[in-house]
Amino acid sequence: MAAVMIGVDPHKGSHTAVAIDAAEEPLGKLRVRASAGQARRLVAWAAAWPERTWAVEGAGGLGCLLAQQLVAAGELVLDVQPGLGARVRLLATGASNNNDPGDARSAAVAALRSAAPRVVAAENHAGGAQAVVQAPP
Repeated sequence: MAAVMIGVDPHKGSHTAVAIDAAEEPLGKLRVRASAGQARRLVAWAAAWPERTWAVEGAGGLGCLLAQQLVAAGELVLDVQPGLGARVRLLATGASNNNDPGDARSAAVAALRSAAPRVVAAENHAGGAQAVVQAPP
């Protein structure tokens, strides 16, 4: 696993990313507008951490496009089911209140703690890319 885990809370209009280290300490956060350049902006921001892994909440759903763009950019991307992030948040705070940076951090923590993270890979079907989630080798 990479030295830095970057959790992403995707939404229709924006995506919030939070980087944490192996001790789950925050390193930085960024919110980007959902647009054609979203992955480019996130990767440029994350360049400070060359050994990084992305944990996208709902990479097979709302986070699919962003996850695929990150994979296409050569990034390692993990899918974090929304329920896992919510469980981390509930156990950490005792409340299920959510906010974008908190959700992004919870996704990163869930991925760090996962014994069998789900890796997102690109696969072409009829000219378009789709998210494929597979267990790591």
